[in-house]
Amino acid sequence: MPRQVHIIGPYNTGTNLLFNIINNSECIDAIENKSITIEHQHKPFGKHTLNIKIIENYLDNPDNLLIIMYKNVYNWLYSIQKSPYDIKYTKLYLPVTLKKNIFPNMIELYNFYFINYMSILQRYPNAIFLEYNKVIDNANSYNYIQTKLSKIGLSMNSITKFNETLMKPAKDHGKSVKNVIEAN
Repeated sequence: MPRQVHIIGPYNTGTNLLFNIINNSECIDAIENKSITIEHQHKPFGKHTLNIKIIENYLDNPDNLLIIMYKNVYNWLYSIQKSPYDIKYTKLYLPVTLKKNIFPNMIELYNFYFINYMSILQRYPNAIFLEYNKVIDNANSYNYIQTKLSKIGLSMNSITKFNETLMKPAKDHGKSVKNVIEAN
């Protein structure tokens, strides 16, 4: 049975960038030595989901792999101010609405994601965590991602395609940066 990989994270944390990196870097399932494809967006659940139970049900199958993208709170708040997407707020310290869920403020929304993701990582060996700032660190990102992917039996085969991906926009919506140089 082919293993399934899903990438999740709060809005503006690099989920599109990581999806592009893995798909364009000839990533393989090192256990079965087969090329992999990654589910993106809504299969089997949305990449920005707040429903932690859905994620846990997915991870109960050890063939399902999860990559969690995250960004430090300061950079994330800046990104949200630039492109809030479905996050509705007026001031960072006032109530926030996201998909009919209300949080007291932006920090509480951030903490909701972070605390739940940390809980998942502690309980499921088929889940890993990648930090956005390390993913865009051009000098070290290939080795960083490769090391993280190896923990769930994946490997990238093309550093050339990896580098090419870093020099392109990660998405064609929102206010995306042009490449990792601009992101830094």
